[in-house]
Amino acid sequence: MNAISASLGIYSVPDAARLTRVPPRQIRGWLQGYAQRKGKAQAAPVLRRQHALRDGELALGFLDLLEVAFLGRIVQAAERQGRSPSWKAIRTAAETARRVLNTEHPFAVRRIHTDGRRIFAEAQQETGDLALYDLVGDNFAIYDVLANSFIASVEYDGDAPRRWVPDARFRRIVVDPRRAFGRPIEDTSGAPAEALFDAWRAEKGNAAKVAAFYETDASGVEEAVRFTLGVDAALPLAA
Repeated sequence: MNAISASLGIYSVPDAARLTRVPPRQIRGWLQGYAQRKGKAQAAPVLRRQHALRDGELALGFLDLLEVAFLGRIVQAAERQGRSPSWKAIRTAAETARRVLNTEHPFAVRRIHTDGRRIFAEAQQETGDLALYDLVGDNFAIYDVLANSFIASVEYDGDAPRRWVPDARFRRIVVDPRRAFGRPIEDTSGAPAEALFDAWRAEKGNAAKVAAFYETDASGVEEAVRFTLGVDAALPLAA
């Protein structure tokens, strides 16, 4: 049985792309499947989404978001090695993970970071995919780095993910499906990062004034602003 309850978070594809750094087309393909060449059946989705289509539009839940983020890191790491995992290999890994971990959302649970070694190795052996071989070969060195960095960004309650820090540069900006409908928030105030950014801009960059209103500190406001703008801490802010 799937021990993870349905998430309250809901994200559009553009929102998910921004948070996970996975291209929208790839997200849609993983969750809806790909149309193949004329005369061939559509390729089935890799992931099983939490939400039905809404007015024909794809929406992701919190678990979907984490699965996309984790799988995106796997694919991007392989591409940095000069290879791209095949659609068959990715789908085989997902099917194996669902079977082994007994959950509809295996790339979101904590166990993927330990059992994932065997899961991706099985997928590689079944498909002969060279990109996966690069990741799980050499004593799983590359996979371990990926898993450890991702697990450090997620807070778990047992095996189930509770909340996520989408950008390691901004540790106070978290995604929690039970707060603000899953929008990225500044942890101390609970205010959406975009709301703090809008207030900061309206106050012409006066972070202290915004912080006092939202019951946080100037550092929290500045993190929200930098997160929204994508500006690293080493670069100056201009309202």
